[in-house]
Amino acid sequence: MTRRRTPASLLLAALLGGSLLVGAGPAHAAEPLDIGGAYVLDEAGVLGDDAPRVEAALESLVDEIGAPLVVVIVDTFEAPQNGAEWADAAAIASGLGERDALLAIAVQDRSFGISPGLDFPVSDDALASAEAEALIPALRDDRWADAIVDYAERLASPGGSLLPLLIGALVVAVVIVIAVLVVRSRRRGASATRAPEKQSLEQLDQSASRRLVELDDALATSEQELGFAEAQFGAEPTAGFRDALTRARALVTEAFRARGALEDATVEAGPRREALLSIIAQCDEADALLAAQEDAFEALREVEQDLSGSITTARGALDAAASAVEAATATLDRLREEYAASAVSDIADAPEQLPRLLQLAEAELQAALAAHERQEPSAAAVEVRSAQLVLAQLHSTAAAVDRRAAELGEARSAVADQRSDLASGIEAARAIPSTSAGSPELTAAVAVAQSALDAVDDRDPVATLTRLVAADRALDAELADAREESERRAAAEAALERTLASTRSAILSAAEYIASHRGAVDASARARLAEAQAQLDVALDARASDPVSALETAQGAHDLARRALEAAERDVRGALEPRGAIGGLNGSGSSGGGGALVGGLLGGLLGSGGAPSRPRFGSSGSRRSSSSRSSGSAARSTSRSSTRSARPTRSSRSRSGRSRGGRF
Repeated sequence: MTRRRTPASLLLAALLGGSLLVGAGPAHAAEPLDIGGAYVLDEAGVLGDDAPRVEAALESLVDEIGAPLVVVIVDTFEAPQNGAEWADAAAIASGLGERDALLAIAVQDRSFGISPGLDFPVSDDALASAEAEALIPALRDDRWADAIVDYAERLASPGGSLLPLLIGALVVAVVIVIAVLVVRSRRRGASATRAPEKQSLEQLDQSASRRLVELDDALATSEQELGFAEAQFGAEPTAGFRDALTRARALVTEAFRARGALEDATVEAGPRREALLSIIAQCDEADALLAAQEDAFEALREVEQDLSGSITTARGALDAAASAVEAATATLDRLREEYAASAVSDIADAPEQLPRLLQLAEAELQAALAAHERQEPSAAAVEVRSAQLVLAQLHSTAAAVDRRAAELGEARSAVADQRSDLASGIEAARAIPSTSAGSPELTAAVAVAQSALDAVDDRDPVATLTRLVAADRALDAELADAREESERRAAAEAALERTLASTRSAILSAAEYIASHRGAVDASARARLAEAQAQLDVALDARASDPVSALETAQGAHDLARRALEAAERDVRGALEPRGAIGGLNGSGSSGGGGALVGGLLGGLLGSGGAPSRPRFGSSGSRRSSSSRSSGSAARSTSRSSTRSARPTRSSRSRSGRSRGGRF
């Protein structure tokens, strides 16, 4: 049976170029070596013409389990002399990762040591079995190449079952988990670091330099990963990611220019601080552009690894979505009968959008099935992921209809309380003598409040509640100087909970609208929504200690949420104008004109399909570039730089528990 070669193994084979090992050196006692990126290091010179056979066996092992085994052959072990300890020390000195394993053989000592990383994807039982049944017997007969080949073959198929396939599937999952943990660790570390605004000028200078280096490395790694993705999926589906990379590079380039200007001139402390803060801000923005693509990479890789299962799941979700469309349409019909058109304007397009999304998801899924039948897994994965995201937007749109129905009911109940509160405010204002300070302004506020009361419209309770709250706010502002402090506090507390509820509702409405139209919504609406949420959090924190301030802050958050929704609606209206592909994903031929909509919704999809050795496209902290290291024994060693992933190196503490060794 012919085994499909992974991209990692193909790249490894290209790098190896057919030469693995070269002759022997003089016998000598060897301390633990830094293998310097070598794949096999034969210091004892015992492999000779068997080198190609060893190369093939080790390359096959990488293909089967997704993790490399490196081999070091010396005359004798020294400092330490124990085989397992020597192998551990060599692994640590060489910077091997937790998914790598090192086999050390001392020819004259007749001893060996095996140092597998904690995450080396072969069990301890399988290691022991391969050692006893394949490695030691051949070593005893001085069949050095046979020992390595037999050992590698046993590790590749320890049970003669489907275990290698399961391990292969786990490789991608482990890579994703490692990337997520690294990203989270970076973000935790960033949060634990003093904010740039609070750093000294020297610390700020160091932070700016460090961020520039991190982002420069991140851009290089992302460019490499994008190249893999474009080769696998094509330029069109990956256009959104190319755009993100281009914008991030422009930001970093500008930041480098600004940093260079600080080096070339004497700048006073104040302007220098401002320039460094600007550099860090540009780096953060570039970092965010790269980080925003991480979820799409991971999701697409998951789809490609379980393509058949993903297609089946998408088919079930598509069938369930049809029921959601019917329910949402029925709910909207009821709302249109019960409320004014203005009350449901933000979800008015749902009856047209939901069926369109359903048809679009069906088309993407059919395209995925066709690509799957043609044995084009990369194209099929893109189509499945497109269908998944279209279905996600469909459910988000349906959920927005249900939420709007709940909001209208809640607002209708709140209007009565707000009317009573505003009427009480008007009564209190009219009881104040006309000679009181600020009475003209107070009189005007009373008139506005009375007008709001007279204009109550039960068919648009959300807009009515907004007008009542605004009038109450203006009236309270004018009453502030005339009221006692206790009265002001009581009034603020009474209005605060209703205002908080109204603000939460406005933020949720804006957030759901932006999420369901995210491909078309620009940064302005998102920024206003983020600031609205931040102000709401401040109001919640201050609600007990300073309800007056909390009320004012909550009202400001409500205004921001309203403006965010208005800006998002403008963006969507603009995006609906025919203008060709959006975001780089046009879908496949069966998707027709809906491909442009999908492109706008998704913003680009891709993944490497790959081998765990590839760098990840993402933020600067989520991955590090791997690089080939030259070995002092380059003439007698094989480069394995293509199989070593960017991963945490081993420590002495992490090596305990799995290492083994003995004599033969």
